[in-house]
Amino acid sequence: MNIAASSGVNFQSSFYNRFFESLPNKDIKNPAAFNKMGQRLASPHWNRLAIGLAAITTQPFLDYFNPRVDKDTAKASALRTISKIIVCTSVGFAVRGSCYKLTNKFMHASAKEGSIALTPAVILNEKNPEIQKNMLKLHRNTFSTVFALGVMLFTNVFVDAPLTTILSNKLISAQKARQNKDKAVS
Repeated sequence: MNIAASSGVNFQSSFYNRFFESLPNKDIKNPAAFNKMGQRLASPHWNRLAIGLAAITTQPFLDYFNPRVDKDTAKASALRTISKIIVCTSVGFAVRGSCYKLTNKFMHASAKEGSIALTPAVILNEKNPEIQKNMLKLHRNTFSTVFALGVMLFTNVFVDAPLTTILSNKLISAQKARQNKDKAVS
């Protein structure tokens, strides 16, 4: 039997209400700039950068402090993770950004606005401008993401993997050189 249902109290709702009531209520000073920032962050390439930043701040620490492996393996694993995140985030950001810009260049609601080469007929034939704008935005984001995924199938194998190996080897070599220098000094 559900305790919350039997007592007539919704614990989840009261927790959320108390939580949100405890937050300071501040007005946004420049809503236009705030909305512009939100629109920018909603694009696929800025999403990739945000994911990469989150990964670089967490994953290497998990590898470095892994209690199941020896210290040298943990250090090498953390360095490989760092290089993988740097390379994959950089390449992913560039690829997604390029695909997003290409899609925006060739997908418009009318020929007056620009090229309609990638715009589906259903969007071009929509009479309601608000619905057309919404459909176009959704289609642009979806098309650019699928386009970028196709390109990234190639770049993951032929760009990311070799660059990750090169950067990992350089970081591990630098770390070993630093260890050897510290041993020579002591």
